[in-house]
Amino acid sequence: MSEQANNMEIFDMADEFIAIANRLLEEEKDLGKISAAIRYAAARFSAYEAARRSGDLATDKEKATIWFTEQFEKMLVENLDQHIEGS
Repeated sequence: MSEQANNMEIFDMADEFIAIANRLLEEEKDLGKISAAIRYAAARFSAYEAARRSGDLATDKEKATIWFTEQFEKMLVENLDQHIEGS
């Protein structure tokens, strides 16, 4: 699978989570709580991924924390920039 096709698959899956968040907004749920729930779910599933991929999670914990943190920061900055450009 090409990198572009892989990215499109990731974006499509992300859109499914965003659709759930948007539905919750339409139900007048709190924006901050929705966002916190998504972050918590991402952290929980990321911990699961790290555990599944690691032979020794206690040893790999710091490396995994750094990797996931860097990935989140990169994605957050990219999306903040898109909002800045769009305003």
